[in-house]
Amino acid sequence: MIRKTISMPDAMGEWISDRVKSGQYNNESEYIRDLVRQDQDEQAKMAFLMNALAEGEADVAAGRVTTLRTEEDINDFFDDIIQEVKQNHAEN
Repeated sequence: MIRKTISMPDAMGEWISDRVKSGQYNNESEYIRDLVRQDQDEQAKMAFLMNALAEGEADVAAGRVTTLRTEEDINDFFDDIIQEVKQNHAEN
C-alpha cells in the first residue's frame, strides 16, 4: 500500500476530523479513500457521457436521427435511455 503525505488548510483538516468523529468513517485515511472512489465514479460517469455525446454527434452527422412527434414518442425515447443507462451501470 502506498503512503501519501498531504498538506491542507486547518479548516479542511478539522472538517476531516469532524467527519471521522461523526462515526461515518473509522479514520481519516478511510475518508480520503472514499473521496477518491467517489471521484473515480464521477470520472467514469463523465467519460460515459462524453462518449455518448460523441456517438450522438456522429449519428446526427451521418443522418441517423429519430424525429419525435408525439408525447408518447418522447416518453418512449426517454424510457429507452433509462433502460440503457441501467444496463450500462449494471455491467460496470
